Amino acid sequence: MDVLLILHNVWRWVVLIVALLALYGLIRTRPAINLPTALAHAVRWYPVVLDIQVALGVLLWLAQRWGAVPLTPIQVIHPVWGLLAVGAAHGAAAFRRRENPTRARGMLVAYGLSLLLVLISLASVGAFPFGQR
Repeated sequence: MDVLLILHNVWRWVVLIVALLALYGLIRTRPAINLPTALAHAVRWYPVVLDIQVALGVLLWLAQRWGAVPLTPIQVIHPVWGLLAVGAAHGAAAFRRRENPTRARGMLVAYGLSLLLVLISLASVGAFPFGQR
């Protein structure tokens, strides 16, 4: 269970970095400008990176339940925020097939909402940037 917690804590940084790169890439999107490769990959892979984080969190949550650790309110609300963040990130897929300006705006809003929910999820457990953890 300790390994899962460490992986979940370390992967959080990957999520935050990819989310910020994806948002920056979507802000820079213009019809005549192609994104640099790193930004294009961040836009494309952000939902997958977030899926991995949530999967690690669900495995950690199940391992704690298996070990009969009592359920606290934080252990209820933190996963809910994470699942909502994943839903918002995957909601951006609805804009993938649209013309470029609408697509960029829709994906920017969906990814921005997803990052906001990730930050709320981090705040719910007191994790950095909101605490010591």
